[in-house]
Amino acid sequence: MASIRERRRADGTRSFAVLWRDPDTGRQTSLTYDDERDARVARELIEAAGGRADEAARIAEAVRKPGPTVEAAITEHIDLLTGVGADTRSHYRGQLRAHIAPLLGALPVSAVTYRHVAGWVRTMTEKGLSPKTIANVHGLLSAAMTTAVRLGYRADNPCVGVELPKSVATRDEMTVLTRDEFGLLLSKVSAHYQPLVLTLVATGLRWGEATALTAGDVDLSAQPATVRVTKAWKRDADRHWYVGPPKTKRARRTVSLPDDLVDVLLPLVAGKAPDELLFTNTVGSQLSSSRFWTTTWTPALDAACNPRRADGSRDPDAPRLTQRPRVHDLRHTHASWMIAAGTDLFVLQRRLGHESITTTTETYAHLLPDQQRAAADAAGRALAGVLGSPSAAPRAT
Repeated sequence: MASIRERRRADGTRSFAVLWRDPDTGRQTSLTYDDERDARVARELIEAAGGRADEAARIAEAVRKPGPTVEAAITEHIDLLTGVGADTRSHYRGQLRAHIAPLLGALPVSAVTYRHVAGWVRTMTEKGLSPKTIANVHGLLSAAMTTAVRLGYRADNPCVGVELPKSVATRDEMTVLTRDEFGLLLSKVSAHYQPLVLTLVATGLRWGEATALTAGDVDLSAQPATVRVTKAWKRDADRHWYVGPPKTKRARRTVSLPDDLVDVLLPLVAGKAPDELLFTNTVGSQLSSSRFWTTTWTPALDAACNPRRADGSRDPDAPRLTQRPRVHDLRHTHASWMIAAGTDLFVLQRRLGHESITTTTETYAHLLPDQQRAAADAAGRALAGVLGSPSAAPRAT
């Protein structure tokens, strides 16, 4: 749509004119630059912006006084973040390299428009990225643009109002086990790791929280017994593991333990120093989530989903799992059981360590049919007192 024409001035110097037609007026418009690179950048921006004159003027100014590029501005935003760990920064830098820099990274941050962002989102959708991934990456770009506004690099955030693709999933991502299904799966887990699996489903702790627990975090003499969550496994910028604070401020919490779990944990706590890990691998070291998945969880799922006789043949009459939950689904299973038992969502929020009750509600609202029925009945009783019985209402004539 736009082209570059090189011109030679009377004094021998060169200029580069970017020419295009405004789609609204049909008029040919041009911008002239002394530097060919600036002209190429302007052409790319004008084409992405659709060639409209109002945006072209902004682009012309941005190219002449560009400030940082999008990539540099996002990098600066990541460096300025407070309250996040090195692993989170590393993750954001990975998103920048993989999904933002290839299309938008070289553009002046002051020149990016709504059309650029919308086109970028469309490109990611066409590449097959999931709606969740697109939302996460768009969130990083939008936050960085807000920072750019604060730093005076631009006047507004071009990400605002860009519609993101919606998930077309027809089922919930979480898998919730019944007690019988969990019992079957637990029976296939090696004895060494059964206490950990029981703790996950009985407390709703995240993997990184449960595997960072030390003997000193557990108080089995309290009534009820409790576990104190104050730390979790993290990764640094080099992807090395270390113990740091939990995910959020609300994630620091005390979780009560059922009596049956106390009996399971007593042998683990006994004889351990307060700073020794409660759950370890078979040689007493930190539990690797990937290794646990490969050597323990997956074999247990295989055995539960495809039961075999002693001779190795399939046993069609044995109970079996019909779904393959993730380890994290034990947390969802715990929440489901708590809700079924009538636990208030505010209590569940604190138990799970969610920062906001909104997270708890949005995650588990579909598990609340009884509460919805009770709310409808309560609303009906209230209306009956206001409107009276249906028979008392006047008939239309």
